[in-house]
Amino acid sequence: MKRVIIVVLTLLSLSCSSENVTSAEQRLSDKVLTASGNNDSTLLLEADYDQITEYLSQGRTRWIELYPILKQSPFSGVTSFQEGVDIAMAYALPENPEVIIKFVTLSNVDKLCGIPFIEPTPDETEAYFLQTRAALNRLTFGGAERKRCLAVLENSHHLLAAEMRQGKVSSQK
Repeated sequence: MKRVIIVVLTLLSLSCSSENVTSAEQRLSDKVLTASGNNDSTLLLEADYDQITEYLSQGRTRWIELYPILKQSPFSGVTSFQEGVDIAMAYALPENPEVIIKFVTLSNVDKLCGIPFIEPTPDETEAYFLQTRAALNRLTFGGAERKRCLAVLENSHHLLAAEMRQGKVSSQK
């Protein structure tokens, strides 16, 4: 009987904790949509912006779909957030290329499809490049955007590799 009670309580706590995660994410999504609709981002805290970029970098579709909204007013005035959004999208590219490729344009292709690391190790760069290239090559759609994205990725990889060979980029974290 004690075991049954423990199992039931464990299952309830797991279900409650997953509901809290979902509801916290939903609340943040609602805050973003409200801020966008009212053209007023004062309800968002720095921690909210950090969480948004975290969700983006994880490749969560709901947040990637908000990319056009996050690039407009009232969010366009938050410079560090704008840089973070593009970097997060690049991090998410190997995780969810099907959705990200829809937002690749001539004006953002270098940011979304380049290698997003500040001080990468050669192993990080190579792993990201291989994973992202494979993800983009698996796409059966995307046409010009996919090809452009692949070209930027490959060019970024070659340039970074050359810089690392010349010692211009730190090879340690």
